[in-house]
Amino acid sequence: TVLMRSVQSHCYRLPLPFVGRGLVNAGLLGRRALHSSRSAQIASRLRLRMMVQRLRSIRRLCGNPETNKASSSAKRTSKGGFINWYLHQLDVRPMLTKSITSALIGGSGDIMCQLFVEGHSVDWVRNGKFTFLGLVLVGPTLHNWFGFLFRLAPKTDTRSIMIRLTLDQTIFASVFNVVMFSAVQALDGTPEKIPATLDREWWPAMKVQIHDCTPVEGLLKR
Repeated sequence: TVLMRSVQSHCYRLPLPFVGRGLVNAGLLGRRALHSSRSAQIASRLRLRMMVQRLRSIRRLCGNPETNKASSSAKRTSKGGFINWYLHQLDVRPMLTKSITSALIGGSGDIMCQLFVEGHSVDWVRNGKFTFLGLVLVGPTLHNWFGFLFRLAPKTDTRSIMIRLTLDQTIFASVFNVVMFSAVQALDGTPEKIPATLDREWWPAMKVQIHDCTPVEGLLKR
């Protein structure tokens, strides 16, 4: 299975959490395929560095969530262009926009995993399941979760960053990984395999979350 839970940014307006989770779909499976050699460690560091650079560039685009509130939707729409249109949709339809974004990234991430990591033709039934989960589960859940985090700790100082980071990487990550693995098995029609799947997959997923994703998230919250 492909884990749709990973790197998340706390730029609340632009749904970077969904971008991060889509990007790491292939990374989690690819990590299992690598040997514990020096070349594997270098490759892992390079992937992490590229991910940081990409997400930080997007972070510069969206800026601080409190600052973003000052710019009006009317100005964005008057300028035209896809980015301004998309930001306008985030203003007027935040839940729907993030859910659709999550579905598209979840589906495309699974396609990349199947083609380039697992090396087989696309299983469209499986892909539909991940797209569906992105739409009805991942998108709405993360929208509300990040909204809660920024209401709880809205500032960009070190204390607020550590509060968001700690809550997200411990409480939320551990629970959401259980929900995701269970949902995938339920959609596969094999709910009886949920305990075995969690026993096999949950802790490896958490290790990737803590080892690879926490440094990225810390950088994005600075």
